[in-house]
Amino acid sequence: MSDKPRKFIILTASIGTGHSQAARAIAESIQKSHPSDSVSVLDFVSNNPLSIDHIIKDSYLKMIDVFPAMYDHLYSDSQSSRFGVLSQYMLSITFKRRMRSLAETLKPDAFIFTHPFPAGAADLLKADGRISMPLLGVITDFDIHQLWVDPHLDAFCVATPDLKDLMETYDIPGDMIHVTGIPVRHSFYEQAAQKKPFEKGTVLVMGGGLGLGNVTDNIERLDGVEEISKFIVITGKNIDLYEKVAALSEHLHHPVELHSYTNKVAEIMARSEILVTKPGALTCTEAMVIGLPMILVNTLPGQERANALHMKRQGCAEWVKRGELAETARRILKNPEIREKMAAACGTHHPDSAKNVVDVLYGMVE
Repeated sequence: MSDKPRKFIILTASIGTGHSQAARAIAESIQKSHPSDSVSVLDFVSNNPLSIDHIIKDSYLKMIDVFPAMYDHLYSDSQSSRFGVLSQYMLSITFKRRMRSLAETLKPDAFIFTHPFPAGAADLLKADGRISMPLLGVITDFDIHQLWVDPHLDAFCVATPDLKDLMETYDIPGDMIHVTGIPVRHSFYEQAAQKKPFEKGTVLVMGGGLGLGNVTDNIERLDGVEEISKFIVITGKNIDLYEKVAALSEHLHHPVELHSYTNKVAEIMARSEILVTKPGALTCTEAMVIGLPMILVNTLPGQERANALHMKRQGCAEWVKRGELAETARRILKNPEIREKMAAACGTHHPDSAKNVVDVLYGMVE
């Protein structure tokens, strides 16, 4: 390896926070293992409210919130279809100029992508011979979407062996696909290693970094469960939701410990007996590292269904409808053996997924 310090750029997109958290986990691992090298995490989505990507982001969030069935239909139709290939190409063309400008301005030794928008644009540029640095795609769900089928990227990191097999069906060579797990920040491994006892009856309620998923409705349904001693609620970046939960908490039977966006999620998870959340892949992976059983509810259409199915099959989560939420929580809290079985299903050994991604990256630039 060259003695010259390396420069890496991780491109994510602020459409949900899982992509950004995975990017930070990778950056943290690079800084820890290769302190002489530099790494920056950049949001590829423009802050300009009139930009096309901002419009795409707002449309996406509005669709999954107000018209989930429509989004589910579009997601399914865009898998391995002419519509999906065309959609991918149009999005990549849209972002191609911005990607080229970043490459020419920053000149990194490699790009790492935790979101398909910049990855697709870079794929087109590499196909045209406009850029030459190594390109690494890191897929942060338990599903492969057509938007990630970029044959000119140099390597991909995926969560499971099944996803590697699935990606090969898109004609991506197997030697380009590395099973690393989804990158999780080091603080979760630290909390897991401490093996602190959880606070009995404490239920953590989350809606992802954007605070989606009918959080207040979940709390109201759970408030009648006598086995609950307290709620911890994390509302993420959703200020409206924070205010709604704060107002609601004054009328609940159970006390509420309320947090907005916080960097103490690992510590909070370790204190909790169960987690109630929508099945974002990163949140679920973090919970598995901690050994925290999950009740998955308010599943968003598209990739979250694949995430929920994976967790259910693993045995570490119950996947329920809203009407089943309270009874499911009551059953788990009343029967410690069920909780212990679910915690055991989370697994006792979790590879350092971010380090695995970094190992793949350095294998590309040596």
